[in-house]
Amino acid sequence: MANTTVTPTSPTPAGQQQYDPIKMLRDYLSATTDAPPHFGNFLINRLGDQITWYDKKSGFFKRKWESARRWVIILSAAIPFLVGLIGLTFGDGQSNPIFDLIIKIIVGAAGVTIAILEGFNSLYKSQEHYIDYRMTAEKLRQEFSFFMGRSGPYTGLSAEGAYSLLVSQAEDIMAKENNKWAEISRQNDKAAASDDIQNAVKAYLEKHGVTLVPGATVSGGQTTPAPEIPAQPEAPVPAEPVAPAEPPVVSDVQPPAQPEAVVLPEEEGIDPADRNPEGVN
Repeated sequence: MANTTVTPTSPTPAGQQQYDPIKMLRDYLSATTDAPPHFGNFLINRLGDQITWYDKKSGFFKRKWESARRWVIILSAAIPFLVGLIGLTFGDGQSNPIFDLIIKIIVGAAGVTIAILEGFNSLYKSQEHYIDYRMTAEKLRQEFSFFMGRSGPYTGLSAEGAYSLLVSQAEDIMAKENNKWAEISRQNDKAAASDDIQNAVKAYLEKHGVTLVPGATVSGGQTTPAPEIPAQPEAPVPAEPVAPAEPPVVSDVQPPAQPEAVVLPEEEGIDPADRNPEGVN
């Protein structure tokens, strides 16, 4: 039973033939004679497909992350320079308010762009995915190299044992990467619902004159209003007790004064008892 060792090709410089893991595996299958029939399907449709996928995804996230970092560096360096142009005087010794307004708009737009780029990088984890996918692709490629060279854990194994170990090792590597991806997704969901982000969004809205209804929450960038509480009917206010009216105070009433008797000239010197009260003789 012959064992054939095929040296995997390495990524070639620009202008030369591009590295193709599928072609490498096909070359191995065409050169070996002891591979089980089902093993070719695993190499091409599973191992080779996953190496290709991780390679492409790693390159995609690398370009995405590097592009965002370039713009962040450029805009961060440009903001202090643009701020220094505000209030610049021209030939007449006066600053141009329109020019200052344009510079302020550009500075504000640059700051917003930096915040958006950093937010996207934090949300999509471009750098983390770029590194993880590259490491996974290299681990799968290294495992297949150990298998072909019958080195490492494959030393001294029979052909059937080496095939079984390769399948087990490759699947274990891919399962660990899938578990890591699921954990990152859960962390993103947990971070999106954290109190820190909700407080930051509320502070931003309040800074711009938007006040949340008490009890409202912010989830996933959306504001959820607080449930409306039906208005409770106002309780009737009991009337204050009316104090009983005090009885009128009866004061001492002086009897009306009696009019003085009129004394006629002819009655002067006569005793009042002897006077004629009716004034009749």
